[in-house]
Amino acid sequence: MINRTLIRIRVLQELFSYYHTEGKKLQQAEVQLTLSIRKTHDLYLYLIDLVPALTRLHAERVERRKNKFFKSKEEATPNMRLVNNRLASHIAASEEMSKHIQENGNLWNTDTRLLGLLLDEIEGSELYRTYCKSEEDTFQTDARFWISALNTYTFKNALLDEFLESMSIYWDSPYATVEKIEVEERPDIETVDNLVDSLLGSEMYKANRLTTSPVEIEKEFAVKTLRKASEEKPMDATLFPLYKDQEDATLPLSLMRATVLHGDELKKIIDTNLHNWEMDRVTDVDMIILQMALAELLTFSNIPATVTLNEYIELAKIYSTSDSGKFVNGVLDSALKQLQKEGRITKI
Repeated sequence: MINRTLIRIRVLQELFSYYHTEGKKLQQAEVQLTLSIRKTHDLYLYLIDLVPALTRLHAERVERRKNKFFKSKEEATPNMRLVNNRLASHIAASEEMSKHIQENGNLWNTDTRLLGLLLDEIEGSELYRTYCKSEEDTFQTDARFWISALNTYTFKNALLDEFLESMSIYWDSPYATVEKIEVEERPDIETVDNLVDSLLGSEMYKANRLTTSPVEIEKEFAVKTLRKASEEKPMDATLFPLYKDQEDATLPLSLMRATVLHGDELKKIIDTNLHNWEMDRVTDVDMIILQMALAELLTFSNIPATVTLNEYIELAKIYSTSDSGKFVNGVLDSALKQLQKEGRITKI
């Protein structure tokens, strides 16, 4: 599922690449944007597929223990609650999920060691022991178990995050690393990378989980999907589509084109509203965020102005410097008043 927050993040990332890649054409950037969005939706489906993947591995473990020559009573007559988990079977029966795996491969077969570690964490938990002892044996009980297991353990496991990041550049880490470097001139990428590398093993390095990263957003959508799951309807009817509606489907490319094609005009509006600030002092990320916000304000009449401002202020807080939220807020507030006064924007 791709919501508007994800769309804005992906457009921002692709625009940054577009403006920093010499000779890159808009058409190439559009192809990359479409691919990044498709890969993000693929992640959503793969995260849901974790439920049957982990359940199958558990069933294999149970069978191996039963076939041991020397086995305990528990291994000889194992608890079959998780093996027979109805939610896992429900997901495994999904035609859309099966088609996705056939076309894109089974991600969880790539690293069976990771899958084993994730399952170890679940099998060793009090949550698992309580589930196995529970007298309530329903689809809802099975679903609640997996929702709790994913939320409490699997989706918070750093090994999973590292694995996802290694498998696709579009499944970026949910940990935000912000480097503050006080200099007169902006350092090049190599300088920043070298500094970050030197900090990684030191006590000065701290990583905070970024709850609005694409990976974390798709985890939330996966959990929402599992909460909606029901025996009364097929899993395919429960899965979120790529986009909520046609308006969202056209937003990514339309937003990118509006930002690039009207770039000069947008920069003039920004320049007019930079009070006591020079254009060349605005960071690249802040400039792209401001241009995107203005393009959205001027182009998409169905998106309320207050929503646009709030979304881009949050983007600035996350993807730029600590002061960028206030800076972007001030410029956009001033620009919005100007455009409303000129009659170019009438929405609230």
